[in-house]
Parts: sequence; structure tokens; C-alpha cells
Amino acid sequence: MEGTTRTTSQILQIRPPTYGNLITILSIDGGGVRGIIPATILSFLESQLQELDGEDVRLADYFDVVAGTSTGGLLTAMLTAPDKNNDNRPLFAAKDVRSFYLEHCPKIFPQKRWR
Repeated sequence: MEGTTRTTSQILQIRPPTYGNLITILSIDGGGVRGIIPATILSFLESQLQELDGEDVRLADYFDVVAGTSTGGLLTAMLTAPDKNNDNRPLFAAKDVRSFYLEHCPKIFPQKRWR
């Protein structure tokens, strides 16, 4: 675009961080059935944060952006989906995501049978 100059603020309209000067990002890797590993770690992390800040806190309270690929995207959706009865709170706690994953993993990621 010759002759056109844009400032960064015109190109990117980014919300300011929730707390302080940092933008916090939680990135959850993919890996199919191995998604149980980040689900377990995130469940532990959330339980530790609940010990510090109260049982109602969720991982989404601590991150400005949560993203994931493949199974990480599934975990992300569950950790950040709003509760229809309370739009300011996530529908699932991390411990719920882990148990959901354990129960439904065989249906979501069926094993391929090689002949």
C-alpha cells in the first residue's frame, strides 16, 4: 500500500491486560488422547490457586488469553465456556474437564486398528 501509513494502534485493537502491564496467555498443546496430561496438570494448578484465593476461582480468572490446538482446543473450550446461568464464570472447573476427558476420551479419540 504505497502512500498509506498506518500506526500500530490503527492496525491492532488489543484490549488492555486485565491485571497490571502483562498479558497472560495459557497455551494448551494438542496430542489426542495424551490431552489427559495437560488436563491433569491444569486440574492440579487450579486446585493450588483455589487454596490461595478461594474455591470459586477458575483458571480463566488468571489468564487474558487461553488457546489450544487439537485436544488442547477442546480443553480450552471447556475451561472458558461461559455458564449460561452466570456469564461471568466458566461452565467447567479444571477437575471437571479431567473427569469428562477420562470418561469420553474413547469416543472422542477412537483407537485405529491396523491390519
